[in-house]
Amino acid sequence: MGCYCFSLTCVCVCVLGLRRKSALLEEQSQELRRAKERHALISTLTDKGGGYFLVGWRRELDPDGSMDVELKELDWHLRRLGLLELSARNIVGPSAESLTLEDLSKKDGDLVRRVREWIKEKFGSPADVWNVIDAKQTGSLDRAGWTSSCLAAGFDGTVEELHYLFQFVDIDEGGSINKEEILFLETDSQARDKAIFEEKMKSKGQVERLWASVYWSELHKGHSPLSRTAPRPWMAKAFEALPPLVIVQRQHRLREARRTQRQSKSKFLKFLREKYGSCARAWRRGIDPDGHFFADKLILRHFCRQHELDYQVHMPSLWTTLDSDSDGKISLQDISPLGAVALASFRAWCRKKCGSCRAVWSLPEMEKARASPQLSGDSRLISVKKMLIGHFVESLKALGWICSGDQAEMLSALDFFNAGFVSQADLYWLDTWEPPLFLISEPSEEAWNEVKHILLERYGSPLHAWRELDLDGQNEVSWTEFVAGCRRVRFKGDVGAAWRYIDNDASGYISMEEFSPDIYNVLMSFKQWASRLYGSVGNAFKNFDKEGNGTLTLHILRRCCQKGKWSGDAQELFQCVGPTSSRQDPSKKLITVEDVAFLDLWPDREKDDKVEDEESCGSPSPKSDSHPRLFKKPAPPPVPTSTARSTPKLARPETTSSLRKEQSAVLAASSPQKAAQIQRTYNCCRSLQRRGYQQRHHKYASKSKLPWLDKLHRLCHEAPMAFDSSKDRSDVSAEVPIGNLDTTGAPGQRGCRCSAFAFVGGQIGQDQLRMHDMRANASGSERFTGWEQPLLLKQHEDCPSAN
Repeated sequence: MGCYCFSLTCVCVCVLGLRRKSALLEEQSQELRRAKERHALISTLTDKGGGYFLVGWRRELDPDGSMDVELKELDWHLRRLGLLELSARNIVGPSAESLTLEDLSKKDGDLVRRVREWIKEKFGSPADVWNVIDAKQTGSLDRAGWTSSCLAAGFDGTVEELHYLFQFVDIDEGGSINKEEILFLETDSQARDKAIFEEKMKSKGQVERLWASVYWSELHKGHSPLSRTAPRPWMAKAFEALPPLVIVQRQHRLREARRTQRQSKSKFLKFLREKYGSCARAWRRGIDPDGHFFADKLILRHFCRQHELDYQVHMPSLWTTLDSDSDGKISLQDISPLGAVALASFRAWCRKKCGSCRAVWSLPEMEKARASPQLSGDSRLISVKKMLIGHFVESLKALGWICSGDQAEMLSALDFFNAGFVSQADLYWLDTWEPPLFLISEPSEEAWNEVKHILLERYGSPLHAWRELDLDGQNEVSWTEFVAGCRRVRFKGDVGAAWRYIDNDASGYISMEEFSPDIYNVLMSFKQWASRLYGSVGNAFKNFDKEGNGTLTLHILRRCCQKGKWSGDAQELFQCVGPTSSRQDPSKKLITVEDVAFLDLWPDREKDDKVEDEESCGSPSPKSDSHPRLFKKPAPPPVPTSTARSTPKLARPETTSSLRKEQSAVLAASSPQKAAQIQRTYNCCRSLQRRGYQQRHHKYASKSKLPWLDKLHRLCHEAPMAFDSSKDRSDVSAEVPIGNLDTTGAPGQRGCRCSAFAFVGGQIGQDQLRMHDMRANASGSERFTGWEQPLLLKQHEDCPSAN
């Protein structure tokens, strides 16, 4: 029994030994087969790589540079290469799921590992090492440049190894390598994949910008649509969807919107001057007749619709350009800036001298001026309730008043009816106004220099200081934004005086051109150049940034500007928009796209268009004359000096002599601006007003279909007949036109709604004229010369609208 057990044990041991030996032999056989198959694969890859195994590895098996190949992918590559006798599982191994470069060729894998570890330890990433070896920033390196740069950077290897690595990196065999081709040397797989993806997207963006540039240039060459070189219509949609062209279209829409705003405001102000004589009077009489001194969007829309302006101007654009501070309401200074300055200055002078504007009316000097005869041409007026404009100004100057603003605009606001006189009610209206602080402040250069010094000391440069004030980036800072900026820097001085000094045209907002003209010219020159070549400043920055890291150095910016033939100073531009830290090395300073992209929001220079708008409106530029003077109203044509009892000799409302006198008054002005101001302030263009009045009344008469209204309209505007003394007095009234009588004594102008009160009945004769004369003499407060003046001025006093 014991022998049997011993024999059985020996047999088992022998069997196990044989099995172990057989397994060992089988494993050795597998290793030999694996080595043989790997050698065959290496030979094939070396042939495919032109004698370089690493080139064949990356070209055939690992184009992404991950340094490994998965089992299924390797099996597919073997069948693609025609190596059907080779087994992917046998090459990889029984337990592995991928084949690495070091497993297939330890020598070559060790070389690549050494390079990757050198880059990781000394530089951090392949992108950083590229910035070092590409010292000239050419964007590519040849074999000699690669070898010398790596040895100079401290790589521990031979020249042959660097040549071999150059072939490994230069996958396209172009004879040079770039930044994108060395990104696969990153050891971290996630960082490598991210870097490769960003580089591919950057290349895609460059291609899209190239397509957009070519399409844009071909589109503006003016080729015929039938030309062989013209862009095809069916490709326009695809090209215009490119991001660079989308940016260009957005900039075009912004420019069109600003142009619409400017034109809408120009047409609106032109209408106000034509209808009311001045913008200040238009505000008081048309827009804000109740004296609230503000108007919201609904009120403005109602006013425009009432005067049929909603068909001529774009209401959203008009409101946007008038409401510059975006507070939801507009004021007198938004409609008539210079008029608001003059009115605020006059109001401040009155309150300082007498406590209120109404108190000035009761001064002994003013009462004396009203008690004496007031001459207006060939007519005289003595009234305790009214003062002619000229006498009013002379009395104020005698009291020590000095106008600081547009005097004609101020007086037109006080002359409510455009009748040439001022009453106590006009001064009461001015008392109810509470102007903003900056309107009643005197300009102070010292205050402005103090504010600017604090801003520059805190933010470092004028541009950075301006961007802290202009938070929305529209290159416009309103009074509210300026006050908020002064509070942030804790300015304790006179904010209103500083604002009045910088806002010298009383526009209600300031721009970078007023804050720092030199830097503004540099920035706008660069913006215009970049927009012309690349469509926008942001798109130009992306074209300059070849590396795609979102930053630019001074060297790159200067080279790109010189290549694009920009005439400006690139260093000055870089200092304007770049960081302001003095501790940082100037050669290492960088600018980002956010530092220059804000220029796309700034409006373009449109000075020529603004001049055209001002000329079309018939008003001089506000900056052309900072202290306009009062111009006397042209003298009316002479009237008979006989009393109302004598027979009046009627004449045509516009004779050749009167027109000549008006023309001579306009030509006598010392400058075209003064002549335009005469036309605007005193409403001398009567033919246009009469024509518009006839058209409006003709339209109303045709709509209502009332024969008597149409007949009255024709009676009012037909030329008057010569007066015949042989006719009966009762027929005189039928020959007197309504349009010949008004409160100013000048034909063709209506001062108030009561100018035709006595003509509705159709009978006014000499007895009625005599009756008005007797009433005027009996009152004792008014005495006139001239047969029509008692009727007109008395009728104006009795008019409800005048009270």
